[in-house]
Amino acid sequence: MDIRTEELPGQITRVTLVGRLDSTGAVEIELPFNTAVTEKRAILVDLTSVVFLSSFGVRLLLVGAKMCAARGGKLVVLCPAGPVAKVLRIARFDAL
Repeated sequence: MDIRTEELPGQITRVTLVGRLDSTGAVEIELPFNTAVTEKRAILVDLTSVVFLSSFGVRLLLVGAKMCAARGGKLVVLCPAGPVAKVLRIARFDAL
């Protein structure tokens, strides 16, 4: 699992995830991901290059969204496709 961050106009931080967001991948990126969501208020998580999403990955995203919201911020998920989008719908992540 790979994680990249970039600053966009409007004080938005884009967090791009690449690979499998399973238990191993979630552990690999947990610290830098949590750092980003606690330091920034507007987070855009790009899932375009995530090919697999497990419950560990969903948990990472949910905890990140809650951490961001607790500071008055917002976390938005961008471009989940195919099976990744289906997992997020089943987990009702789209209802947040």
